Amino acid sequence: MQKNIRLASLMLLVSISACTTTSSSFIKPYSTSDTTTRSEDYNREKAASSRLTLGLHYLTQGDYEKAKFNLDKAIAHYPESENVQRGLAWYYEQVNETELAKKYYQQALKINNKNPSLLNQYGVFLCRQGQIDESLIMFDASVKIITNKDVSGTYENAATCNLMAGNSELAKELYRKALNHNPEQKDSLLGMASMEYSKGRYERSRSYLKRFEKVSQHNSRSLWIAIKTASRLNDMNSVASYAIKLEQRFPDSQELELYLDTKNQWLK
Repeated sequence: MQKNIRLASLMLLVSISACTTTSSSFIKPYSTSDTTTRSEDYNREKAASSRLTLGLHYLTQGDYEKAKFNLDKAIAHYPESENVQRGLAWYYEQVNETELAKKYYQQALKINNKNPSLLNQYGVFLCRQGQIDESLIMFDASVKIITNKDVSGTYENAATCNLMAGNSELAKELYRKALNHNPEQKDSLLGMASMEYSKGRYERSRSYLKRFEKVSQHNSRSLWIAIKTASRLNDMNSVASYAIKLEQRFPDSQELELYLDTKNQWLK
């Protein structure tokens, strides 16, 4: 069962990159030699940070070969770096090398198991692998750390993971906790809208959707929930409006296919 887990990838890259520095030493980052270690002013931590920054940049560009090259250089410079270990974990996650990703996440945690962002990201990874109980332990540990600057995001991830496991009541409680910390947490608003719809509470579903619309552009999932909710409330003008947006903006989406297959059901 596929559910949206918060776009942790960008969060991860931002949080890791924030701990790195760039260096003019690596104007040609993808060379077959690395003479930095021979420099008189060599600083292995800075060299690793530079390579890590480059590796993450190439990862976001989808250039996995160059990403791996620079990440390998980074860990060669400074294997004691939690961020370097985490960067490699993220790389292996992207190329579907699950066991290697897990290995590097665990090595990062051995270096620092008090980083709430790392605990949150590892929780997302475990949830995606279907290891629900283990992931919830990571989320719980993350929110308990006082320096966690994204408690709402962690609660949101925990809620989505519980929803995947079929624990809808606990998911709702966690979405509400996320919204208590950040009333504009968009995926929590959408999660609540979906859950209220499934309970037949269509006015409440629409209320969450309106709040969602104030903080975010629609995606295919939100438009599909909006279509169904508006239909149940006999708001055919809104159904038509949302359906046009879904067709125009997301022509290849699964949600549009579902809508077209059941169109007569929603356009009464």
